Amino acid sequence: MDTAKIALLKKGRTLSDFIEKSLRSLSTAQTLDDLCRELGLECEYVGYEEVERKRPDLRGKVASEVEVREIRRERFSRVL
Repeated sequence: MDTAKIALLKKGRTLSDFIEKSLRSLSTAQTLDDLCRELGLECEYVGYEEVERKRPDLRGKVASEVEVREIRRERFSRVL
């Protein structure tokens, strides 16, 4: 522990800071947020539940090309 503390102090960091950053990296959402912030992007993480909720129910229906094209257009606009 002491060796790790000294090595981190030489780099201007604390052990507590290092551990916190390591734990944050375990969170996918936090990792994405950090990446977006570093890249200067305004990103919004969409969870699986939200994707499921917003997905149109096409069971038993024939999806027309127009509907599929609109779904793709909406997804593309959210990526940009």
